Amino acid sequence: MRFKLDEEVYEIKKAKNSDLKKILDLLVNAAAWLKTKRTKQWSYYLTDLDGNLEEILHSIENGATYLVEKEGRPISTLTLENIPSVWDLDLWGENVHDDVVYLHRLVVHRNHAGKGIGAALLDWVEKEAKEAGKKSIRFDCIANNEGLNTYYQRRYPLKEVAHIHGRHNKYEIIL
Repeated sequence: MRFKLDEEVYEIKKAKNSDLKKILDLLVNAAAWLKTKRTKQWSYYLTDLDGNLEEILHSIENGATYLVEKEGRPISTLTLENIPSVWDLDLWGENVHDDVVYLHRLVVHRNHAGKGIGAALLDWVEKEAKEAGKKSIRFDCIANNEGLNTYYQRRYPLKEVAHIHGRHNKYEIIL
């Protein structure tokens, strides 16, 4: 799967176990940048990366994690889970539907930020979810991450704020 932005070609592929280091590097890069923005979102990738490996590997092995590359170099990753995680159940409740997909860990390396890659990936996620027969896409963001929440709210309305493990803004894209 490919997409083009400003004459640049990007490839989206399902991640393999051999891509784990690339994905971890992207997550650490994002967490380090977020720390400079005074948000604790994903700070656990800086303080306890090993403690989060199982969840990431599980998503890769289930075919839910994607890696985006440009000229063979990793520039982005995202995860689309068809089955809600424990986190999703805490945040969204036990009302589980087969027609919902959960978006996690959408990251664009800071060297590629501001080029429209995130928006192109959100468009791709919507297209993929529709083609898979999904009715909605759910995702969240820590409430104090003003930049990311502003970014999301340019496209999607805030569904609600959850007071679980801190404050998290919930978004749901109805397809």
